[in-house]
Amino acid sequence: MGQTAPLVVHTAADSYVRDLRDPALVPMLGVDDRRFAALAGLLGGPARRSDPDVSGTLVVAPPGSAATAAGRALADRFGGSFEELPAGGLHRILDARLEPAQVVFVALHDEIDLDVVTESLQAVGAHRHEGRHATIGFVIGPDLSELSWLLAKGLSCHLRKPPERSRLTVVPWLRRHAAAVRAAGPDGAEAVPEWVVGARASRAVLEPMLSEQYTGLVSFASAGREHALILGDTVICGDHAGHRGPSAPGADAPSCASSDRCFRDGVRAGDVIRAAGVRADVVFANSCMAWRPGTGLVAAEYQLAGAFQYGIPAAYMGAVHQMRPNLTVNELVDEAAAAGTDIGRACAAVNDLVRESGRELPYFAVLGLPWVTAGSGSEPPSTTGAGPGPGARDGVGDLKPRLLRFGRTVRALREFGPSGFMPPDGIVAMEAEILELARTLKRGALGADPAEEVLGPLDRLGGLIADAEMSAVADFHEFGKMSHSALNEMWEGILDTRVRPTDGACPYCKGRLAELVALHPVYERVGRRALICNVCGPVVDAPLDPVIGDVLIECPTVWERPGTVTVDVLLTPAASVSQEIVVAGAVHVSGAANSGMSFPDARRIVIRPGSPARMRVDATLDAEAFTHHEHFVRFVAVAEGLVHYASRPVAVAPAR
Repeated sequence: MGQTAPLVVHTAADSYVRDLRDPALVPMLGVDDRRFAALAGLLGGPARRSDPDVSGTLVVAPPGSAATAAGRALADRFGGSFEELPAGGLHRILDARLEPAQVVFVALHDEIDLDVVTESLQAVGAHRHEGRHATIGFVIGPDLSELSWLLAKGLSCHLRKPPERSRLTVVPWLRRHAAAVRAAGPDGAEAVPEWVVGARASRAVLEPMLSEQYTGLVSFASAGREHALILGDTVICGDHAGHRGPSAPGADAPSCASSDRCFRDGVRAGDVIRAAGVRADVVFANSCMAWRPGTGLVAAEYQLAGAFQYGIPAAYMGAVHQMRPNLTVNELVDEAAAAGTDIGRACAAVNDLVRESGRELPYFAVLGLPWVTAGSGSEPPSTTGAGPGPGARDGVGDLKPRLLRFGRTVRALREFGPSGFMPPDGIVAMEAEILELARTLKRGALGADPAEEVLGPLDRLGGLIADAEMSAVADFHEFGKMSHSALNEMWEGILDTRVRPTDGACPYCKGRLAELVALHPVYERVGRRALICNVCGPVVDAPLDPVIGDVLIECPTVWERPGTVTVDVLLTPAASVSQEIVVAGAVHVSGAANSGMSFPDARRIVIRPGSPARMRVDATLDAEAFTHHEHFVRFVAVAEGLVHYASRPVAVAPAR
């Protein structure tokens, strides 16, 4: 038995299982000295990574599996639970489970097949879409020794030193790539993800990068087969020529198993890049059938996933189905690695993305423990250790009301023009932020906190909206001080109008009111509603679905000059308002700029659900203020992108 703390190599299964229960040890069963030394050489360094989040561990094994004892020990190690896979599959277990689950499926190759894997992925996906968090990682191997090797790499991954390169993405079919999301990487790791594309994706360029340098995440987007990834002038595979034939009669094997020629024309078996030699924490193969368990077009020992498993990567993610490599998912996984997101959550989010696209089957799977992370991430350790909340989009779900509010607000601001109002400033900038938000949401908003990726553009959008609303009110304010026109005069020439008497009474003179409703002839959502008094004029002018319900202007009916008059505007939120809103508002008298009256600039008012708010302003009249029996005090506000307006008449008395 060899040992380099905390790594321990056993020759007997019983002692291995015993030590597997001990959280302080990382045991292996019968692993050779060379691989043991390679793994031991990765441990330590100046910066240890955060401990993984192993909460909700659920270990599952097929009935009668040779991996059952190891599975039970693993569950005990993490205070989790162990279940034998029932006849109904993983669905049966998860349906009865209310708490979050990080499923670890342990088995030998000949104990499961592709159907079991795809059914398990479907069960996890259904569990997540019911609002319950679940991820899954498959810990499998041809025998207990290889299974223990995969487990050991996963159990010790957080003890590894920082990689020399944080992320590397290889895309042979891409001619150029301008991306490089810069992030503050850990000491010793490049902060900028490196891309190798087009003709550079060759053996001469890639082999030293993959086998001589240690990388956190190596991500491929390429054509491929179950046993190989196709690059510019070579392939990455298990160097199968050494097998010289399948282990079981009738099992399929690649051409190099019986010759020195690769299945790819012009490539000899000795000129391939060995998957087992890739030095990385995590490998992502976005390629056709890159992860086939046991059963497939080639025998299990030729599978690409197993070839990577033999090396030092602690986890591998690939597709179990035929598909076309979509670069978006590589970018997603790259962002997840940068943020310290574990591979299980990253895989779940990628599956969500491809499911929603409607173009691909959402069957990417993880070979390894689901809580493994690539590198040490660029986020603070506290968030890396905690990991994201339930589901890769749950944090975004918490922001959903805010997202929808902002969307409605921008749409309302965009409808200024069709209503006859001057379009507010900043619409183009707001649309740009909305595009960024949409792209981020489409990518699954990965990160240590899944909401984190949308917070930046969301906050910027909120700031742009607030500025646009204030700017719009300032424009209305300045126009109103120069003009005697009421707001309804701006839209009556554009919208189709109809008027009818109402039973309501004017709040100022108690006279009868008429309701004027106006709808746009082209834009069905654009419309206004005004209440008009025969004596006081349009006392209310509001959108069809206002967020400010009642507006009452309180002030003396006769103003004296010179002097100061206090105007109070009482604002009652509409019944539909369920959370605090911020209103940009202003008060003026029509034509005040030419009438010797001045008013303060627009300001913001906070309105809370079910609670009236008050806006108080002081109007200043000079000694020459124009005396008139009918000035109009007007309040204008923009809230949630909607224009609200109120008016009442007052008189300015002559000097005594």
